Amino acid sequence: MIRLIHSGDWHIGRFNGPEKDGKNARFLDICDCLDALVKGAQESRPVITVVAGDVFHAARTWSDRGLEEVETAIRYIRELEHICPVVVMRGTPNHDGENHFEMLKTAFEGDDNVHIVTNPGVWTYHSYGGKKVQIACLPGFDRGYYRAQHPGLSKEEENEVFTVSYTHLRA
Repeated sequence: MIRLIHSGDWHIGRFNGPEKDGKNARFLDICDCLDALVKGAQESRPVITVVAGDVFHAARTWSDRGLEEVETAIRYIRELEHICPVVVMRGTPNHDGENHFEMLKTAFEGDDNVHIVTNPGVWTYHSYGGKKVQIACLPGFDRGYYRAQHPGLSKEEENEVFTVSYTHLRA
């Protein structure tokens, strides 16, 4: 049996709402949830952690805010890395901006235990105990782009066109 943690939709960022000690209360709640995720990982000792996208709440942020959000993501990914290897997949572009993920790639460059995935594929990773784990990743894409290229399609037609287009784009 292989034990893994599958997480996603961290939505690290600022939300409209109250502040607590000068910090956005929702941001603090997110950090509390991520603390609980790390604690759960420490207790369950998974062989790998997969973060399936939407790490950030907004793709476009001002520099100070964006840096704080990326630093927060790096901190939690590093905490998880102390427990097991971590695969972080880019989510939808309206949340996980290209610049955010370029910063994550730079932060973890040369680190064989953290894998930042921005393209679809199937990869084999190794746990700290040497177990092989295959993970298929299909990072998010911008539906608005495809809708502008193919207006007026039904949902079923959209899914078919998007799948074919996305597969050809990433091949």
